[in-house]
Amino acid sequence: MSPNEIARRGETALEGPEVHQPHAHRRGLPQWLELTIAGTALVTSISSIAIAVHHGQIMEKLVEANSIPFVIGGFSDITPEGERILSLDLLNRGVGPAKQRSLRVKVDGRYVTSVDEWLAASLGPEQAQAAREPLGIASNNVKMRFLAPDGELQAVFRSKKTPENAQYWEALEAAQPRWGLDYCYCSVFEDCWYVPSKWEEPEPVDECVRDEPNEFTP
Repeated sequence: MSPNEIARRGETALEGPEVHQPHAHRRGLPQWLELTIAGTALVTSISSIAIAVHHGQIMEKLVEANSIPFVIGGFSDITPEGERILSLDLLNRGVGPAKQRSLRVKVDGRYVTSVDEWLAASLGPEQAQAAREPLGIASNNVKMRFLAPDGELQAVFRSKKTPENAQYWEALEAAQPRWGLDYCYCSVFEDCWYVPSKWEEPEPVDECVRDEPNEFTP
């Protein structure tokens, strides 16, 4: 075999095999179906967020509703047990605690800011001075009060009737129609209500603003 024939056979042996490329086959979903699935997922996600936000708002309102106080204030001359005690009391009949921020007392339409002023306006200066010690008035001198929703009376001031003070005590009792009261209180969420008189319902207000020159501090 000649050298040329050997060389040709070597070239033939080195030739690679013929490679046939396979045809590609589309196995994915149709485009319109893919877009539909994506759109559905997006709508579902937005709906879930909206439902979660709405649920949160409902829960917040529910918590607030379960924390609403209802404060009643007024003068009394007898306790539930039948004791003859003249007093100014606050009572929370609501379901949540209250913060009493403002309290003002009137006698004959004029504000009084202390027990001494209240006595003088109710009995006259001379009789008030004589009555002060026998009446033995106990008072709660704080400016603002926390009222739990337990229905327990919180006294601002009180005086028990005794044989020694009966004359002055009965004179005060007779003066009750001349007394007035207004106050303002808030919930723990800072929702506030103003009560313009002992006979009226609470009115919602943005905040309780103290009227310092006229606030009653026993």
